[in-house]
Amino acid sequence: MTDIAIRARQEDIAFQERLYNDPNPTRRGLHRARREWIENHLRFHVAAGSKVIEVGVGCGVFTRFLSDLGASTIAVDINQSFLDGVAGLRGVSVRNADATQGLGCEDRDLALCSEVLEHVPPSQSQEMLMQLAKALRPGGTLILTTPQRFATVELVARLFKFRPVLAVARMIYGTAEELGHTNLLTRRELKRQIFKTGLQIKEERIFGFYLPVLAEFGGGIGARVLKYAGQVISRIPIVRGLIWTQAYVLSKPTQS
Repeated sequence: MTDIAIRARQEDIAFQERLYNDPNPTRRGLHRARREWIENHLRFHVAAGSKVIEVGVGCGVFTRFLSDLGASTIAVDINQSFLDGVAGLRGVSVRNADATQGLGCEDRDLALCSEVLEHVPPSQSQEMLMQLAKALRPGGTLILTTPQRFATVELVARLFKFRPVLAVARMIYGTAEELGHTNLLTRRELKRQIFKTGLQIKEERIFGFYLPVLAEFGGGIGARVLKYAGQVISRIPIVRGLIWTQAYVLSKPTQS
């Protein structure tokens, strides 16, 4: 798949929305687990009138959730099509901007950045995290998720760069696409970047385990087996890098 085709797929709102309702129970579960984790934390940290900035709107699933919570949200994305999809939501203002170049606010109670860093050039992810930290008031919270570099999902997707592998995968699975992820960080690498922002880690979690054959042909039983296996693997340091999503709740220290 060409870079242009990958970007077009990333900008396809309908495609992104279908990820949460994929007919395959394992693939559906991978995305829903992340969504549920984020929504649970948004419920805890966001009240009516809370000032929020969301960087990377995508299909708008979290923007709509924040609107329902009564938050005052600045939705930032570099793709205008994503912003058009949430423009007009109650309490939401949209801003077409490159988040690595500044966000234009320093008073947000909460910032949300889910599945964005992997699409940012490696040389710019540190700056994006700096800008997110700058956008928070002292005591504010950043909710952050991004894939792990050596997650099985990412390793399989990287093989799709080879046309014969992609062709075989499409014959077996019916569909297979590159993910377009250009900046995959290990937990150690991401924590190093977080440390430089001055933000403090209040909670961290990894979740979402994928094995191609079991995931694609195991149905509901395969999904349950992989969920249990992921819980076990996440507790074993030598192999927990195979889990897909790394998630963090970060806090900006209060000023003395």
